[in-house]
Amino acid sequence: MAKNNNNDGLFHWNFDLHETDSDFTDIDYSADAIDVPEEEDKDIKPMIFVDGTYKSGQTPAEEPEEDDPFGPEDTSRKHQKGGFAKKSGSAPHRKKKAEADYYDDREQLSDEKEKRPIPWKPIIIAGIVLLAALAGLIIILVSRDHRKKVWAKNEDQAIDTLVKNYFKAKTDADADAMEKIVVPEEKVNSVQMTLEAKAYESYNDIRIYSYPGMKKTETGLFVSYNAKFKNIDTQLPTIGWYYVKEDAEKNLRLMPLTDTSTPEYKYVRSTYDGSVVEKLSTEVTAANKNAVDSDPILRKYLAQLATNNYETYVPETTEAPTTVPPVVTDPVTEEYVPQGPVGYVTTNSLRFRSSMNTESDGNIIKYLDEGYALEIIDEADGWVHVKDSLPKDKNGNPQTPSNLEGYVSAEFFEKP
Repeated sequence: MAKNNNNDGLFHWNFDLHETDSDFTDIDYSADAIDVPEEEDKDIKPMIFVDGTYKSGQTPAEEPEEDDPFGPEDTSRKHQKGGFAKKSGSAPHRKKKAEADYYDDREQLSDEKEKRPIPWKPIIIAGIVLLAALAGLIIILVSRDHRKKVWAKNEDQAIDTLVKNYFKAKTDADADAMEKIVVPEEKVNSVQMTLEAKAYESYNDIRIYSYPGMKKTETGLFVSYNAKFKNIDTQLPTIGWYYVKEDAEKNLRLMPLTDTSTPEYKYVRSTYDGSVVEKLSTEVTAANKNAVDSDPILRKYLAQLATNNYETYVPETTEAPTTVPPVVTDPVTEEYVPQGPVGYVTTNSLRFRSSMNTESDGNIIKYLDEGYALEIIDEADGWVHVKDSLPKDKNGNPQTPSNLEGYVSAEFFEKP
């Protein structure tokens, strides 16, 4: 027990400190009243010190009234009981305080969350990136060519109409209509069309197979048909390769694939092996051979067409008719006078063809040796339109002209 016997104030406070099992030290306290003369009572102003004593000059704070379960008699017991109650109730007190602090902290965090500003800038940037990625995906899906890469029967009505108009223009020898059908690069030979129209009566049983082209707006075509010649009953099964493209005005144009060096021909040819059109091509080729072998009149006429002779046809004769064009000669030297410039073959065994088509050898008129002289009529698309009418070659040696027009490759022909 620690006692302070200073009699400087109105009361003397006694403190008892008790060590406890917890982290706190309980204090039992009591006060002894000090008698002060009545005349001095008026001048005394209490003062409180840290040790619990009162000094004059200070007014002690009033303590809240509490219910006294022990009555007014036993003041020290009251304080001792109060200390004991405080000691025994310290754990619940700390628990309630901890719970109060927990809820206060949660309320404070909730208020902080409500006051925290929304990070709009990163949200906006993330949204823009997401929209850009979505737009890119849509563009890729729209621009992608989803057509199935396989040969199949054509179901495009525009292509069907284009092909039928092409064969109608050939039958009618309509060069103006043909120029609106074929690609602008394809030169229309009106003379050749007129000659062919004299031989071909119609094109029947047209079947079209298509394959997606190198671009989304392009299409490769495999076309089979039966060619009907005038005055001949047997029809000739035939095939042709074509390519469909758009012109500057978005109109469909047809490109006959007669030049094997073009990218279009190489592309279509690369799709041929193992496809359904390979089987069809084999079937048509067999049917073509059967038609020629079974009809001698057709066979003889095809031999005549191979020499580019469309002018005369007499089916009842056994000999293929020929037409010999007039020969212009110099009245003095009696030598042939060419009507145009003269060119010369630069290789051996150059094919002299009746048409600009390398798909078949059936249009080969004859083979020309190096130095063979030909009269030049025109030139287009890697071909030279010539006339075989000159009696002497480049070195002045005699040669045997056929007096027929045809075509030779410009790559192996020397022009003046």
